[in-house]
Formats: sequence, C-alpha cells, structure tokens
Amino acid sequence: MDNAVVFSLLLACIFSIHSGCSQRPKIEQQGMKEHSNLAIERETDNKMSNWNLTSSDAELYIGDLGVDQLYTINQVRSLATGSAKQALLPNGFPLIQAFPNPDIAPKKGGYVENVIDTALSFLGTPYVYGSNRLEPSSFDCSDFTRWVYLSALGMDLPWDARNQAAYVDALSKRKYRDISKARRGDLLFFTSFRGNRAADYAGLDASQKPITHLGIYLGDGKIIHSASKKTGGVRIDKIIEKNFHLQHRFILGGGVLD
Repeated sequence: MDNAVVFSLLLACIFSIHSGCSQRPKIEQQGMKEHSNLAIERETDNKMSNWNLTSSDAELYIGDLGVDQLYTINQVRSLATGSAKQALLPNGFPLIQAFPNPDIAPKKGGYVENVIDTALSFLGTPYVYGSNRLEPSSFDCSDFTRWVYLSALGMDLPWDARNQAAYVDALSKRKYRDISKARRGDLLFFTSFRGNRAADYAGLDASQKPITHLGIYLGDGKIIHSASKKTGGVRIDKIIEKNFHLQHRFILGGGVLD
C-alpha cells in the first residue's frame, strides 16, 4: 500500500479516536437530556387524567390489590436488618423495621436524595401487575417503591401497598392524612381508582377504600409512581391538578427515613 495512503488512514484513525473521546461528555449530556425529556413527557401527556383512557384501564381500578397473595412465606425473601417488633403485617410477615445500610454514603441533602435519584433512574420502566420482586425489569406500584428503597439504601420494605402502608402506620415517626404535609421522599398511599371527581370518593367508609396504590413524593406537588401499562409504567404526575383523581384518592403518607 502506498505510504501516503497508509499515513492518511493512520491520521483518520487517530482523528476518529480523538473525536470519540471528545464526544463522550456530549453523549452523557445527551443521555441526561433524554432522561429529562422523558420526565417532562410523562408529566404532560395527561394519560392519568384522560377519562377516555382511565375509565377502561383495569389496572388503575385494581391497583396492586391481591399481590401479596402471589407471594408465600416459602418464597425467597431478603430480610432487612433491624429490630423485630412483636407484631405482624396484614400478610402475616413479621413487622421488621428497615434502616439504611451504613456502608451507603448519603448524597448531598441526605439519604432522601439517594432515594429520589434512584426513583428517577427507573422512569419509563414497564408496568406489570405482580411483577417479579427480585429484579427491576418491570414494576407494579409497590414493587417500584420497594425496589427503589432496596437498591438505593438497602432497605427492604414490605411487598405490596397495603403492607407498606401498615409498615408506615406502625413505625413512621411522621405520618399524616393531609397530603399537604408530604415531604420529599415520603411514601404516599391511595385507594382504588373510581373516577376523576371528588364526588366519586365521597361518602365511602374505610372498607370501601382499600389501599391499592402508592408512590414516592418528589416535592413541588409531584409524585413518581407506576400505575398501569396504559399510562406508561413509571411516570411523574402533579398530584393537585383539576380533574386529577390522586388528590381525591389519598389515604395516608409518611416518611421511612426519619
């Protein structure tokens, strides 16, 4: 091969390698931008408040009701370290308080930021009712919140919404039934979907308002959660919005890091 051709090819290879290195930060920035765009898309697509969609979305109506029956005491379960309480969760598992793994360093702003960053990393993850609790390729609402706390801080929370609510109710030092008291990183619990209006939830007694859904509060009136396949899996929504049902479905909230 002619020396001039070889030299040209060599220069091209060097330039290509150099360009690849110089482009790496731009690629990372592009990934961050796409992630941000996904969050904005999930917030503004109106799927969670579109009656034409929600009225026929069976997964919104059922939430994760009955998920605990899919998992028996004989199945593999990782238990968090902590002090055992002389009490049982509704599913019959012992009530065990979970704490952050001390080997995990808190991010600036504290452990809550570990939780938020991990939750946001799962944006767009598909929804599957009764999803596999041992891997994060898909989530239902309670698998999502459990996996976030488990992977972010090593905290193993109960496996469904009803039992996570019982955990918060029994152990949280800061629980509330007024959604305006929510803080960043809190778990927020909701009853089953019945419609978009406040009137759809008025006059119901406790037996008619089972806890079947939950998410993680991001602050600024926003929640990250996994509601159904039709609404796109893990998504962000503003809770207090006109004709948006989550504000009417709210039952309980609380922190698990206090």
